[in-house]
Amino acid sequence: MSVHRHIKTAVITMTALLAYAGTVQAETVVKIAAEDPGGSWYSYSATFSRIIEQATKGEIKAEIVPRGGGIANPSLVNLDKADFGFTTSNAAAWARDGLDAVYHGKKHDNLRGMIGGMQFAYTMVIANRDYVKKNNIKVLDDLFTNKVAPRFVVKPNGSQVPLIADVAFQTFGTDLVKLRASKQLTQVSPSQIAQLVRDSTVDVYFENAPAKQATVTEVTMTNDMAFVPFSDKTLKTLAGYGMPTMTMPANTFKGQTEDYKTAVSSTIMVTNKDVPDAVVYKVTKALVENMEAIQKEHAPLQVWNPEKGAQLDQSILPLHPGAAKYYRERGWIK
Repeated sequence: MSVHRHIKTAVITMTALLAYAGTVQAETVVKIAAEDPGGSWYSYSATFSRIIEQATKGEIKAEIVPRGGGIANPSLVNLDKADFGFTTSNAAAWARDGLDAVYHGKKHDNLRGMIGGMQFAYTMVIANRDYVKKNNIKVLDDLFTNKVAPRFVVKPNGSQVPLIADVAFQTFGTDLVKLRASKQLTQVSPSQIAQLVRDSTVDVYFENAPAKQATVTEVTMTNDMAFVPFSDKTLKTLAGYGMPTMTMPANTFKGQTEDYKTAVSSTIMVTNKDVPDAVVYKVTKALVENMEAIQKEHAPLQVWNPEKGAQLDQSILPLHPGAAKYYRERGWIK
């Protein structure tokens, strides 16, 4: 249910009545769609809930929806089962457009942007260096024109990675189904990927992950790997699916000696269009103006720049009027 149905009238003493000049204060309870306990978004939600309550002096309290995730949360918010939700930029774009592979053509018209660019996962194409040298691979496009067909490995379905890979592969006239049928694609759990690379069972590892992610670290530490660049054409395609172009700094991983221009999947917060403007304004203000405290508790959020996150390339969805009002006051948007 939406926030306008989460409102509870607080019990107020006579002293409080006098203090508030006879008015009755309402306590607004909002719901934040996160993920199962133990996940980073659940942890973020706990911190956000505390900060929202403190910053609004108890006027707004937040409850965590302890299920969902990047794909499910846009639907929870769109269906008014949560007021706010964590998701990824690409999932927000897929929900907006009703991507068949995920949302079966159902466009999520009730979603609005609130906070963008809080955390980034880089899309990476990591290939065995010998394969790259022998086949003169310069950019991702070359993998699909090379006479020696590459053998790819990606995570299993259920992860967002195969969906991201499929979007990239389609720019070259192929997809996951075709690659599986031709035995060019293997899908295994992250714990198996490094071993397949070591055994030379696969040539190319496609991933979407934050800096220092464990599997990429293991693969690059135990093998001689090269980071294959994306062409501008592929980056433009991925940007249309909610994955803006950014640069992964040199030496983020072993073997990556130069800056790596790539598409990123960012953590964002979305809201429902029917959440009152005043509530979205106050929640946005509370989180942005307590950003440093949040970043001290959650190191992965230290890359969050709220001014950049307010722009459409990072918010992905049109901003909710309440969030837009706050950002205009800061001079970050027109």
